[in-house]
Amino acid sequence: MHPKQQKIQEAFARLYQKWSGEPCLDIIPVPESGSYRTYARLKGPSHQVIAVHHTDLHENRAFIGFAKHFESIQLPVPQVFAVDSSEQIYLQEDFGDTDLLALLQTTATNPLTTGKRKELLGEIIDWLPKFQIEGHKGLDYSLAYPRKVFDHQSMLWDLNYFKYNFLKMVRVGFDEQALEDDFQHLATFLSQAPLNAFLYRDFQSRNIMVCEDKLGFIDFQGGRMGFPAYDLASLLFDAKAELTAEEREWLYQRYRTRLAEYQNGWDHLLDRFFPGFVLIRKLQALGAFGFRGISERKKSFLLSIPPAMKNLQWVTSNYHLEVEIPELWRILIDLPESSGIQSINEEINELTTGE
Repeated sequence: MHPKQQKIQEAFARLYQKWSGEPCLDIIPVPESGSYRTYARLKGPSHQVIAVHHTDLHENRAFIGFAKHFESIQLPVPQVFAVDSSEQIYLQEDFGDTDLLALLQTTATNPLTTGKRKELLGEIIDWLPKFQIEGHKGLDYSLAYPRKVFDHQSMLWDLNYFKYNFLKMVRVGFDEQALEDDFQHLATFLSQAPLNAFLYRDFQSRNIMVCEDKLGFIDFQGGRMGFPAYDLASLLFDAKAELTAEEREWLYQRYRTRLAEYQNGWDHLLDRFFPGFVLIRKLQALGAFGFRGISERKKSFLLSIPPAMKNLQWVTSNYHLEVEIPELWRILIDLPESSGIQSINEEINELTTGE
């Protein structure tokens, strides 16, 4: 074991013993996710918890503060049991290893029936506006990092993340000024939506846990104020979840009804702004796939690119935006068949057939 990892595990064990009053008998590393945090499952005579190490104190404080607030209003998030004095390590409730993505990828050994699948997705959709509207009330947004609101500036960050970490990585040609103009137009349009709900920011299948038929929601430390359509887009167009068009429509309508029960008139706002938030969410995700998959060579992110291209083709074929973004739209239509994407597909084929 690397000396740094050894020190982290020793710190995990010390915090566990200080919190529980009993020795930590086993430390089981949890596989790396899309973040730079280190996770481990700690087991002792009477308790089992998840230990987290992360050097970004802003993110840690956001997660811990948000978790305490959500727990106080009975949202199903992990309880935070203990925090190290350095604030780099904390212990949280263990929701197990089964996430929504694993359940959706049904196999012979994982027979999720059509009825159970629909019931599960419907329950998740019912929780989402509770986080966004009820969770917003009284939440300390001074903890939000790196910005309190998913506003015009935040949107431009996401759009440029896509440009520099995906478009340029796959060597797609574009008119830089025209693309920047489109970014400004899209961000200006989306900023007209009311940005006064809790935006989970990463409401996708890997962050929704299912433990003994109970749901648990994790990884909301990137949350901030924003318009709810972004989170709905995150789930419905999650690349690896591969929901069908029929499932997306059913979930959209169910969510639309639930949202209107919390915020009168927001169902119509959802209709107006949802396609644009789908687009910006997809572009942000592609930026992440480019950075973590193409640049950092993380296989799981690389494998997310083909289904993301499939989603993108569906979006450009089925959605019409109120705002004119001709250069960006041209790029998105051409992107799935571009030589850069074809090269990635060939690389993926070599990776998967060689296993």
